[in-house]
Amino acid sequence: MLFNSLEFPVFLALVAGAHFLLLSRDAVAARKWVLLLASYGFYASWNPVFVLLLAFSTAVDFAVGRALAKASARGARRALLATSLAANLGLLGFFKYGRFFSESVMAAFGATLPEGSPWLEVALPVGISFYTLQSLSYTFDVYRRVQTPTRSALDFALYVSFFPQLVAGPIVRARELLPQLAGRRETVALDVQEGFARIAVGFVKKVVFADTLALYTDRVFDAPALFSGPEVVLALWAFSYQIYFDFSGYTDIAIGLARLFGVRLPENFDRPYVATSIREYWQRWHISLSTWLRDYLYVSLGGNRKSRGRTLLNLFLTMLIGGLWHGAGAGFVLWGAFHGVMLAAHRVWLWAFPDTAPRTPRWLRQLATFQLISAGWILFRAPDLSVSAELVSRLSVGGLAWNAQVAQVVALLVLSAAMHLATPAGGVGARFLRLPGWAQGAAYAAATALVYLASGNTGEFIYFQF
Repeated sequence: MLFNSLEFPVFLALVAGAHFLLLSRDAVAARKWVLLLASYGFYASWNPVFVLLLAFSTAVDFAVGRALAKASARGARRALLATSLAANLGLLGFFKYGRFFSESVMAAFGATLPEGSPWLEVALPVGISFYTLQSLSYTFDVYRRVQTPTRSALDFALYVSFFPQLVAGPIVRARELLPQLAGRRETVALDVQEGFARIAVGFVKKVVFADTLALYTDRVFDAPALFSGPEVVLALWAFSYQIYFDFSGYTDIAIGLARLFGVRLPENFDRPYVATSIREYWQRWHISLSTWLRDYLYVSLGGNRKSRGRTLLNLFLTMLIGGLWHGAGAGFVLWGAFHGVMLAAHRVWLWAFPDTAPRTPRWLRQLATFQLISAGWILFRAPDLSVSAELVSRLSVGGLAWNAQVAQVVALLVLSAAMHLATPAGGVGARFLRLPGWAQGAAYAAATALVYLASGNTGEFIYFQF
């Protein structure tokens, strides 16, 4: 069940109706059960069997958290942490990377997986990469004694499975979400207003911008030999905005849905393409993932507490693993390595020339950063490395056939840049609510019409595949 499907509004109406009915009766526990059952039902709409994986991960980390509360010996605590890591990463590794590594081993010997291989039948459980990291962050925080383990299995199960952000984030820390779920939540009129405003903005981003840009980027990435260098560059710029609007649109919808139930989720994007460096870009893009990688991977590797060489290696390894997290493929690994090299190079530059940035025009640093990010998307978007290589080779082919489609793409890129600048993190709802009532109503009606008209043509959100 997709957010942009016709079934979802019916599902939401039923869940929200039950929630508000119980809210009026002050039935806290019953509201939690409604949200938990709704979340599991939402997840089961893809594949009911995979609900067992969600429940297993939840049960393991809840039990580990309770055991960590009682354990004091260092060895015992490490063993409990290892149990959580083995259970969660074992499932993630099997379902997401088993086939990839099997194919890689076979390729090393010049062979391929035989027809009928069980790996060819293994499906990727939707959202497993997100809820695995969310559940693991709880275990890490309890292990580090920065999070008190919850006594309520109901609260923890709802924390892991809360349907607005279950499938593609944001990846929320327990200290941010558990108190909101555990306590008495009051959904007020402002929550509902801002929630619907954020949902409307998310749908506009997805349907108007992301899905329209996809019509051009898909053509170029599907047949790069038919396009010149300037046309490939246009496609890279278009995909930069396509993936931003697709993913940030999903995040807007998730944040808006949570607000309907009185829950505030953290922001996940903050105008990433105004970044003046790769480091700043990752402080603005997929914030919940980048901070997870920083706090639980980079810091665990040693961060910047050791030698400069080790700091650079830690940056590279963190992004390499971050690339692999996105998908089981050489392109994702190389994309992660690309960003690891860029972050390491930026760190070396700051060490060598600490005063360079203030003397360089901000717009020039922004433009250079955007070009680097756009170049990296080749590895991320191309279906395989041969297509990536062909796209790079086409960059040397001159000529731009100015036609109606190119003009439309250029115009849409201009509108995309304006939309990107106009929607800072958390600033959408407040400005929208200052509009007259008739304007808000018209916006809601337009967003609803867009979803209805595009329901048969719009695709899944890009990050659903991760």
